[in-house]
Amino acid sequence: ALALSEGWLGGARGVSSFATITVSCGVGGGLVLDGQLLDGATGNAGHFGHIIVEPGGRRCRCGARGCLDAEASGLAIETITGRSPREPTYDIMRRTGTLVGRAAGAICAALDLDVVVIGGSVALGFAATFFNAAQQEVDEVARIGQGPAARVTQVRLGDRGALVGAGAVAIRGVRRSTRGMED
Repeated sequence: ALALSEGWLGGARGVSSFATITVSCGVGGGLVLDGQLLDGATGNAGHFGHIIVEPGGRRCRCGARGCLDAEASGLAIETITGRSPREPTYDIMRRTGTLVGRAAGAICAALDLDVVVIGGSVALGFAATFFNAAQQEVDEVARIGQGPAARVTQVRLGDRGALVGAGAVAIRGVRRSTRGMED
């Protein structure tokens, strides 16, 4: 829903291929390639929380070690630091931004994306410190060819993104149903 809303009216408006990442109590996301939201075989395309960002890191609920969700989600921050993500230190904000940037950079390098739109209470609460660290990491890990690395930006629709996205999901579903009836 976030990917659809941010592509339609938000931070990725006019961009045909982009990713969205939500950093909140967990980490999720969405992926749009050539104007099409990817669902994947099981509907989990864009679930970026399970990209390994710290090899050998903390055990994730999925069973792997060092997943973005286990290292940078709000729940992980609280477990690792003993601090609420609402009361971060500068180092926590930078580390979280760097880890999210590492995952974003891998996504951009693999899929040749120009933009990653990031939202969620942790990312938005950590503000410029988080976004600057994320952009620095993307700049380091996602350079393909001679062009600039992908741009990291924050969601533009804020809390309305989920509601706008729900509408976009409904419209997408109606269009699919209508096409299915024409076949």
